[in-house]
Amino acid sequence: MKIPSWLTSPPVPSKPVFAYGFLVVIVLLLMWNIQVWWSAPTPYPYDRYGNFVVALMLLFNHLAFYFRWSPGVTFVLRVLALGWSVLGLFYVLYGSRMLYLVK
Repeated sequence: MKIPSWLTSPPVPSKPVFAYGFLVVIVLLLMWNIQVWWSAPTPYPYDRYGNFVVALMLLFNHLAFYFRWSPGVTFVLRVLALGWSVLGLFYVLYGSRMLYLVK
């Protein structure tokens, strides 16, 4: 059983300013999401976790496809990123609508 080459191939070289700059933006977005989640009132009837799901999708994909890791770590990060993207898209497009129906 062979692993597809795109799961272990090194990323295409990009400018470090983009890679690290966007990483900073994603971390700031996660920090802002934590602050908003923490300050939301307890009986908040809407989805509290949708922003976390999207921010984690961005983070995992950015780490997996823009930074150079060893082949084993690259494989694990890319499988995690792709799996989280599938689950995140399901949650954002369907799951959150079913869990938080506005009455």
